[in-house]
Formats: sequence, structure tokens, C-alpha cells
Amino acid sequence: MQTRKLNPLEFHETRTNPKRVEAGEPIVDFWEYVAAIPAEDFAFADCRAGNVTHVYRMDDKYEHVLINSQYQGVAMVIVVDLQSQSIYGHMLLDLNPAGTKEPDH
Repeated sequence: MQTRKLNPLEFHETRTNPKRVEAGEPIVDFWEYVAAIPAEDFAFADCRAGNVTHVYRMDDKYEHVLINSQYQGVAMVIVVDLQSQSIYGHMLLDLNPAGTKEPDH
């Protein structure tokens, strides 16, 4: 399966008017895609536990599915294109303040 690592600009362009999704089933099964993401795209984060606690809908265009890592504020985001019902790409999102020391692994 082919994956697509989004750069920050591509990711930002999918982020419009986010609203948290509180319940429901995923539009697409994204776990096969997650398994195909190259290890280097996870950098220092370990998202293998597969804990999804946040999903955000972006103006009925995209959904951002956040797969938590072992670190607070760091998650792999799977971006789902709602129109095509396919995965648009992924990006490791680190919400910690700039200059925060990378966790020891």
C-alpha cells in the first residue's frame, strides 16, 4: 500500500473549521494504511498501541484521526478525504511548544 507523508503546508490546508467527532464509525478502515507507514515517519513516537481518542471533522471535507503516541501532545494524524472516502495522507503532529526537547527514546 502506498502512503503519503504530508508536509506542514499540505496538512494545514486540510485543517478548516475543526469540530470534534464524539461518536460514530470511521469512514474508511485506516489500520492497513497505518501499518504501511514507514518507521521513519514516526520519528521518535510509538503509536503501535493504536489508541485513537480524538477525531476532528474539517468542514465535511476531511477527518483528522489522531493516533496517540507514548508522549503527551504527540500523535500520528491520518487525514481522510471524505469526498473520495480514501486516505489523503499522514503527518506526525507534535503540539508541544517549539524548542521543547525531543523525548529520550
